[in-house]
Parts: sequence; C-alpha cells; structure tokens
Amino acid sequence: PPPAEQASIDDFARSFLNSIQTQSIRERREFCGFFFRDSAGQLQATAPRRGTFASCNMPVPQRRDNIVASYHTHGAYGPQYDNEVPSTTDLLSDFQLGVDGYVSTPGGRVWRVSNANRDTSQVCGLGCVIRDPGFVPRNENQVRQRYTVATLTQRSGV
Repeated sequence: PPPAEQASIDDFARSFLNSIQTQSIRERREFCGFFFRDSAGQLQATAPRRGTFASCNMPVPQRRDNIVASYHTHGAYGPQYDNEVPSTTDLLSDFQLGVDGYVSTPGGRVWRVSNANRDTSQVCGLGCVIRDPGFVPRNENQVRQRYTVATLTQRSGV
C-alpha cells in the first residue's frame, strides 16, 4: 500500500492489538484473527480467536479479497520463548496465505510482517502497546528493527 495507507493500517493494528493485549496476557494465551475492509472500505477486525500459550490457529476465510492482514498476540511473557520477535512460523504462515501480518509481544512491541518484502519490521518498540507486568527485558539491544526468515533463524540459533 502507499505510505499514508500503510500508516493508517499500522495505526489500526496497533490500536486493535492494544485493545486485546490485557486479556491475552491475563489468560496467558495467544489471540488471533484477520483485519479486513468492510463493504464501505473501513478497516475492521474479526473477533479474536483464543489460542494456546504459544500458538493460535485461524481458519482461513473462504473470501480473501478483502483481507488486509492477519493478527495475533504473543500473550504473556515466557522465559523459555523468544517472543519479543515474530517466529519464522509467523512469517511463513503469512507468506503462505499471501497477506501481511501483525504481532504484538509481551514487552509491548508491534511488528508488521510484509508479504511483499518477505520480512518483518517493528511498527513500534517496547511499551507502545500494553506490556505484560511480568515481562523481563533481556538482550534488548539485540532486538533488531527488521528480520527475514534467515535472520530470525540465525537469532534462534537453529
């Protein structure tokens, strides 16, 4: 999308993810769904679907022409997970669907997965949406602004 439209979608995503972040953290589970344009061209979100602590499976809508992006939260902080960045699975799922995606983290970051650029980048950093009170910052200086599947794989040491 053109820069002004992308900024509008980013703002909508940040605001929506912020609105479900507290419940996602409290329930210690991911929430997921899709952003779409309604018949009047307005951005809307599907009702959040509850996932597990570390995953959320969304049924793919039959009609995809109005889908703008997927979304999901990373829920509560878990020291065993590198959940301040999207996972390679997050990126590959969006690429397979042919859509962009948005991810919120326990530290309050929002990421955009770009299908066109085949990467993910931070829309906004730590604390830009509600943060898990139990979040423990670690290696924050090592969280980049942008990742590809390859650089996420390197980050995880796989």
